[in-house]
Amino acid sequence: MEKEIDFDRVEYATNREIENDEGEKTGYVKMFSYDTELYFYEIECPYCQNVFEGEQELDQRPWWIECPDCTRSINVYRIKDKAEKKVKNRGPEGVEDADVDVT
Repeated sequence: MEKEIDFDRVEYATNREIENDEGEKTGYVKMFSYDTELYFYEIECPYCQNVFEGEQELDQRPWWIECPDCTRSINVYRIKDKAEKKVKNRGPEGVEDADVDVT
């Protein structure tokens, strides 16, 4: 990402791999915001491997950013939301005290 980042002002930042439809980690997203409204990002599309960057106002989740090359929509989810979804889907139904490792 070419944009100079003032880490003292950052309200949100992420740097992680992103998956294609088959669940393979074939792309990445680097994103930050100073005010949690305007987000700056660099993305490697998990579908066509095009690397692009931009800035966009994002408010309500989930966030979807379209690749300018293949026009596929890329979901930039909250890590916490994805972890909570995994927790809800584990174990047999009716188990209240399931031992779940969320990392």
